[in-house]
Amino acid sequence: MTGAAAVAVESIPFPSLAWFRRLAELMRANRARHEHLGYVDCVAEFRVTAGAPGRPWGVQVTFEEFAATDLRAATAEDAGRADFVVEAGLDTWRAMIESIAHGGGRPDLDHTLNRLSHFDTPMRVHSTDVLKKDLYFRYNQSLQEFVNASAGFGTTF
Repeated sequence: MTGAAAVAVESIPFPSLAWFRRLAELMRANRARHEHLGYVDCVAEFRVTAGAPGRPWGVQVTFEEFAATDLRAATAEDAGRADFVVEAGLDTWRAMIESIAHGGGRPDLDHTLNRLSHFDTPMRVHSTDVLKKDLYFRYNQSLQEFVNASAGFGTTF
């Protein structure tokens, strides 16, 4: 869009608590979509391992039913709190987020959480408890929809 028709698009830096907070707001606003996918009950940690100053960086998101109810920066003290950790370098996160934006809220098949984590590379999912790690796979589509909401705002890296 150009000229008078241009609309300012909100832009939030990734990775940041503000970026994940916006996803949580959009999840709440689009509750019907999440109800269609099914409930989510877990604590997921999303981690950026490399690629930007101050890394690794992580956020823990508590999902209860159809909402993200708590977000906090991941600290060493919180290490055992997450059911599983989804981690990748900034370049992988960026490629997925840009694919989601380009697809209008749907990444191409090579940039889904499922595909990127399938062989534990370039995205890795891990947990100290195999049953808790399984929650990632059980709730994968809901987690993908959570991240897909990033198409609703601009992201800076």
